[in-house]
Amino acid sequence: MLLDNFITYDQKVFISIICGGLWIYFRTSDCYNLIPREHIFPIFFVCIWIYLNYYEPLFLPIGLLILISYSYMPRLYKILALKM
Repeated sequence: MLLDNFITYDQKVFISIICGGLWIYFRTSDCYNLIPREHIFPIFFVCIWIYLNYYEPLFLPIGLLILISYSYMPRLYKILALKM
């Protein structure tokens, strides 16, 4: 699927393992608040993420980037609100 012409499936799995390991190593307590309990959106997001990762290993780092970006959104909104 993604980058099939440039890297092999095994290389994609290796990249995903490294990204997942780095995320786990550098996570903070805020990481647990990224996926709140008893909300429907995180359930759909994680289910789709697992499905996509099953077929394309690079969806693990893509999903982690989405989670990290999502965690910075409240800070970005505060910064933009202060500038207005």
